[in-house]
Amino acid sequence: MLALERYYSIVDDIPAFVAAARRPQPLFVWTNTLRTTSLQLVDVLQQDGYDLTPLDWHPQAFRVICRDGTESLGRHWAYLAGWFHIQEASSMIPALLLDPQPAERVLDLCAAPGNKTALMAQALGNRGTVVANDIFWDRIRPLRSAIDRLGLLNVSVTCHDGTAYSQAAGEFDCVLVDVPCSCEGTSRRFPGLLKRPPMRRMPKRFRKQQLLLESAIRRCRVGGRILYSTCTFAPEENEAVVDAVLVELPGSVRILPVSLPGLETAPGLTAWGRESFQDDLQHTIRIWPHLNDTGGFYIALLEKIGGPSGKTVEPPEVTHPDFQTASGSTQQILDDAARMFDILSERFGIDPTAFSDLQLLIKSRRDIYGVAADHRPPQMAKCISGLPLFHMHFQYPKLTTSCAATFGPTAGRNVIDASASQLQAYLARKPFTLKKDQARACDGSGYVLIRYHNAVLGVGFSDQNQNVIASLFPKSMAAL
Repeated sequence: MLALERYYSIVDDIPAFVAAARRPQPLFVWTNTLRTTSLQLVDVLQQDGYDLTPLDWHPQAFRVICRDGTESLGRHWAYLAGWFHIQEASSMIPALLLDPQPAERVLDLCAAPGNKTALMAQALGNRGTVVANDIFWDRIRPLRSAIDRLGLLNVSVTCHDGTAYSQAAGEFDCVLVDVPCSCEGTSRRFPGLLKRPPMRRMPKRFRKQQLLLESAIRRCRVGGRILYSTCTFAPEENEAVVDAVLVELPGSVRILPVSLPGLETAPGLTAWGRESFQDDLQHTIRIWPHLNDTGGFYIALLEKIGGPSGKTVEPPEVTHPDFQTASGSTQQILDDAARMFDILSERFGIDPTAFSDLQLLIKSRRDIYGVAADHRPPQMAKCISGLPLFHMHFQYPKLTTSCAATFGPTAGRNVIDASASQLQAYLARKPFTLKKDQARACDGSGYVLIRYHNAVLGVGFSDQNQNVIASLFPKSMAAL
């Protein structure tokens, strides 16, 4: 416990703090309300051997206990269908307190691995604009997987240095800056952190955290909100960073008091050792592990009231860097893609209006993506937007798994309601034989949707002559 001893003077209950730090981290999930309801999720998971307890401060999130013999939660069909997402509870809090509203542009400046981005995107009801950025592309790849699995149509992903995020991105109404830190608050998941000696001062890290917060302030519009957070207890990375920015950018931001009904917090520090901080730092919050049986977190919510932004850049129009001016072959691809919706509607009985609020993006001649019609992505390089919809390199368009799961629930034709054993075969990418009533639901050979408990898991191919379904479930998801 050497790493935590330096905080005994500022924690309210040392024995409880130490005991919580030694306990394994509970498992938490939140409901993807784009796909299901909390009641449905609880019912399904409890039937399959999981006990769920709602969080007092987030009724759509749950503490999960796996009974003996239950499979890994990340392999459950409801997870693969995008009904829920696994995320440490304290990590959910920044997105909830930032509280982005419909029609606002949101930037997650240090997004990897993207859990907070996903939570904000689904909270906006798949509309508007959420931009997830990280300096390392490999670190943000899990977010791309989550976008596909959860069916998020309002996210753009960029790969840039957050300390100098481009003005070409435009201004944002909300900016989340969850900075890289010493991660002491994650010690319940990574017990090795407790064996480290007391943290040494690392001026380079603290300076980078300060630069990231200053960059977030510059990219935020006047009147907008910036939330600074870490998963560490160290005041050097928390209150000291916010205090330094308040001094560096006087008159730019003010600290907003925050609270979340049902969440127990401790006030931020106004002094640490020989250092004193501005009195307003008491309005920031600390989340100690023993208060809510979570990880540790620090949060400061700021409002931009003036100050530096550099040259003002208007939010971009509803376009995308990958989308070229519609002319020539580009227009032909778009026209062909639009006709694909008619084919899909005819094959599956999907209401054509389900696609009416989509903006189509051309990733290549073969791959068509879609984003919300009101999505306003950054006009900058290294930007990927939207959800993959279908591949056009076949005579008949092949739905992606993410498109099938997102739009398939309204389908009325060529849908297979799989049994439990058929579902397991499908998820394992193995063929399965249809029952007579299932075969009658197929209109000739071709693509079909695989449904279980009213959730569409993806696409299969029906060989009506043999009454066999070939699984087209993605290899990447089958390996989860």
